Amino acid sequence: MVGDVRRAVRAGMRWFDRQPGVVALVQAGRRVIPGDSGFGDPMSTSGTSPAQALGRRVWMLSGGRWSLLAELALAGLQVADWLGEDVRGIAAREEMSILFVDLRGFSQWALRAGDEAAAELLRGADAVTTEVFETNGGVVVKRLGDGAMTIFAECDSALDAAFEAISRVRELRVDGYVPALRAGLHAGRPQRIGNDFVGVDVNIAARLCEVAPAGEVVISDAVRERVGDLWGSAPLSDVRLRGVPADVRIFIAQRDGHASASADHLDEA
Repeated sequence: MVGDVRRAVRAGMRWFDRQPGVVALVQAGRRVIPGDSGFGDPMSTSGTSPAQALGRRVWMLSGGRWSLLAELALAGLQVADWLGEDVRGIAAREEMSILFVDLRGFSQWALRAGDEAAAELLRGADAVTTEVFETNGGVVVKRLGDGAMTIFAECDSALDAAFEAISRVRELRVDGYVPALRAGLHAGRPQRIGNDFVGVDVNIAARLCEVAPAGEVVISDAVRERVGDLWGSAPLSDVRLRGVPADVRIFIAQRDGHASASADHLDEA
């Protein structure tokens, strides 16, 4: 008798757990509570925090087919992940400054220099830039071969960090080679997924870095408006960015009234 009751209860719970309407109701609730409402897929749980590790476990156990219990578990982990953002230093702010940097001409030099020298330079440049960015309040979101993406709360801190990183990297030497860093900076509201950020604003910052000359910082009009008179700038009206809204205007940032470095000089070094 008791066994029959247990089996009936379990069968009822399994039935209830799989009801699409109930699952949809919890999913709708997840869209209004704090955090990433899509939390649970591999992209949003790629980090090392406890909430993300547990989220990956829920995904594996459910096979990506969410039941009521899985959705309830993810709702709790979603809020836990949101609460832990500031602890990890990657808060989902309304607006942030997105900085991309890379080494101009690195690929061509690496072909001649070889893997060992290239790895030595990358390690040195990464150590320098990470120290500079973190000292200025930035958080390195990801490393991209010979570059990196970093977020800052304020544009002026990001610009300070970019110029300092360019100067510090220029002091490195590997087999007599003088590396030249360049940077692109944009201000916007990227979408946070896990420990990463995606969206149009991230793409804009990446494209700004792609067109930056060696030793220079290229900024968007959004950054220029926010820093005001703290920085000078020179427009780049003849440059077009692929995959970027046509109304985005770009400038080369100037420190103390002058560009951060001479691109021609750096290319010749």
